[in-house]
Amino acid sequence: MKINKIYQQIGILLIVIILLTSFISAFGVGAAYYKENPLKISAGETKEIKFNLQNGPGPDNIIARPNIIKGSEILELINPQDISVPVGSSIDVLARVTIPNDAKIGDVYPVEITFTTVTEGSSGNFGLGGSVGREFDVIIVPTAEEIAREEARLAEQKPIASWIIYLTIIIVILIILIIWIILKKKKIKKKG
Repeated sequence: MKINKIYQQIGILLIVIILLTSFISAFGVGAAYYKENPLKISAGETKEIKFNLQNGPGPDNIIARPNIIKGSEILELINPQDISVPVGSSIDVLARVTIPNDAKIGDVYPVEITFTTVTEGSSGNFGLGGSVGREFDVIIVPTAEEIAREEARLAEQKPIASWIIYLTIIIVILIILIIWIILKKKKIKKKG
């Protein structure tokens, strides 16, 4: 009798799991930049980036509505309309990051974008879905020209610094040698 109840409970559990899997939405957003991998860009530069919307196996196509939460002063969606993502496919959403000319090296712009899903049902009805987002920082770095100038400046200073060190060592050795010679002459005079 106990064994039948256990089989009955396992059967009910399996039926519930199977029924619930039809409601699972495998919607995701991929991006090249995230908290641990910020976008590094110089002042005055513009860069196109993409977010990859993925609709895994599920019952319906998904309509994704992009929304910039943080960073709208530097991030703009190239096509800000709702995006239809068919079942089992992925779509790239392009965005443009434009950094102002007056941005300072080391400035950090936080960016957050969300994609809210609206499920398109087979009868034409729309159902509310979840929201998936991406957050990353945009860090202002020196331009390649600024880095090259700094490296050239350091390279020019390096030989001068080397010669100063060598010259100092030679002077110290000469002073020690002169003192040694003077002390040796005094010793010879005392003996004589």
